[in-house]
Amino acid sequence: MDYGTVITEELSFLQEQERHAGKAIVRDRIRFLRVLKSGECKSQRAAGQAIGLQERQSQRLLQFYRQQGYAGLTSPGYLHSFGKLSGSQISQLQAYLRQDLARTLSEVRLYIAAEFGVDYTVSGLCKLFQRLKIKLKTGRPVNIRRDEGQVVAFKKTLRR
Repeated sequence: MDYGTVITEELSFLQEQERHAGKAIVRDRIRFLRVLKSGECKSQRAAGQAIGLQERQSQRLLQFYRQQGYAGLTSPGYLHSFGKLSGSQISQLQAYLRQDLARTLSEVRLYIAAEFGVDYTVSGLCKLFQRLKIKLKTGRPVNIRRDEGQVVAFKKTLRR
């Protein structure tokens, strides 16, 4: 197969894009095309081995290039999500947590099930909170016999 005609991008363009690729997977995919276009490797198998792919993976990569083109090959292959809840549901959950109405993960679990109709386990909620960087906020302990008047007087007479 003549890969020089199958791959429509210019060799100089592929070299430039390979140098400026931000992600390693995109860089390797561009390198795969460049190696085939330039004739450094005569087969898909050899070009795939040059970037660490098996034969079937390199066949799929060229097939994907033929279907999607250069833009499809270099675009990210997935959209990031935070699980079962949508973005608006997550913002509603964060507003609910700011109101300090729930004390435990079990209470939050019940709220999510009632409000959004989504079932989470307690460990699943724990992992969701870790991904969202939601942490338990508690106040410092205060002595129940503390007199506020004496605290204010102490602060006024404190030497700094």
